[in-house]
Amino acid sequence: MKIRTKIQWYSMLFLTVMLLMLSALVAIAFFWLSLQREQEFLEEQAQLIEENVGLTSRLADIEPMIPDDGMVRIYYGKENVVSPFTEEEELLALETKYVSEDDFELSKVDGEYVLTYRLPVKNKGQQQGVIEVSQPIESVIDHLVMLIVVLLAMSLFVILISIFASKRLATLILKPVSIMSRTMVEIEQSGQFKKIPLPDKTKDELEQMGAAFNRMMARLEQNYYQQQQFLSDASHELKTPITVIESYASLLKRWGKEEADIQEEAVEAIHHEALRMKELTQNLLQVASRNNLSIEEVEIVSLCRQVARNFSQTSNRIVQVIAKPEEVIYETDANRFEQVLIILVDNALKYSETDVTVSIEVVEEVLMIRVQDQGIGIPKQDIPHVFERFYRVDPSRTRSTGGSGLGLSIAKSIVDSLGGRIAIESEVGVGTTVNISFLIKF
Repeated sequence: MKIRTKIQWYSMLFLTVMLLMLSALVAIAFFWLSLQREQEFLEEQAQLIEENVGLTSRLADIEPMIPDDGMVRIYYGKENVVSPFTEEEELLALETKYVSEDDFELSKVDGEYVLTYRLPVKNKGQQQGVIEVSQPIESVIDHLVMLIVVLLAMSLFVILISIFASKRLATLILKPVSIMSRTMVEIEQSGQFKKIPLPDKTKDELEQMGAAFNRMMARLEQNYYQQQQFLSDASHELKTPITVIESYASLLKRWGKEEADIQEEAVEAIHHEALRMKELTQNLLQVASRNNLSIEEVEIVSLCRQVARNFSQTSNRIVQVIAKPEEVIYETDANRFEQVLIILVDNALKYSETDVTVSIEVVEEVLMIRVQDQGIGIPKQDIPHVFERFYRVDPSRTRSTGGSGLGLSIAKSIVDSLGGRIAIESEVGVGTTVNISFLIKF
């Protein structure tokens, strides 16, 4: 069963049940109130007879107080004969009952409902007799039937209106869903990313769902093309060392056995390109990895000094660490944090010839780390793209430094996973500053 049909049937069923319950409550309330009114009338008539004529047998005295189409009976004692006063002979078939406490009784005589009230008459604590007043309540029954008919007619009218309204409601609710479903089928068949139109800014849940679908499709499309670009760039990066290795392997096969110089050159080139391929594949794995973080308390200043010390020893360059304060405890993944520092300091050393400075400070509960060099800098138009995979500001200089174009992309991915932010400030011929910030939670 389609959702549209379910909405129509369930809404109609719910409304029908509610209308029937409401109609039943209204009918019951009407009958109860009408019966109460009839009881009060009979009780007043019986009390009026008691106060004005008492236990009389004279028709002239009691006739004005006989209800229309009703009957009055006087019991002169438990064993005495009853005196009935009525013009409705069928009421004489009512059962006689001598009571000691006043009560009401609803009976059925010749297919008609009759309400009876009996009032004991007492004198000085001794019961003298009973005054009984009866009256048919067919008018109440007729009004009740008429009310039920009106309620059912109104309910039927409302149900018919609800059927039309439920169709409109189902169309309104399911229109975005239907459009979304058709769009998904079109995407599956065509292989293209499409969005659903959102002409009405209703700001309701349906509009929000459509907007969320469009954002999801935009994100999927972006990720898809980024993946395609990544595969293309990775293939291109791997193609160069493979071509070099293949060329030198062919050279070795042809001349390497006879000429030692060619053999040494080929082996050195193959080894160099193999190392580049190893580094490239490691970087690719790093970009694609989604390992869980190991969060612990890390002393950031000591970690930065250790990284700076290692680079100073291997590069014979000065990597200076400036920390305010001298000790900063931060909960993070030490290995990932160190990897970011290694990437940034390594880049700073590659593209500069002077000292590199690592600054650490805490400003308003924000941990800020800056890696600054005075190197060649980055053109302004290239800064927004430096975190993209395989992006090169200048392919020739990247080739000379041995970079793969993945370092900053990996650094940004790690910083994002650690809940931080990374940004670059640079000016050609002046230098580059990489800013990393983390919110410290106390």
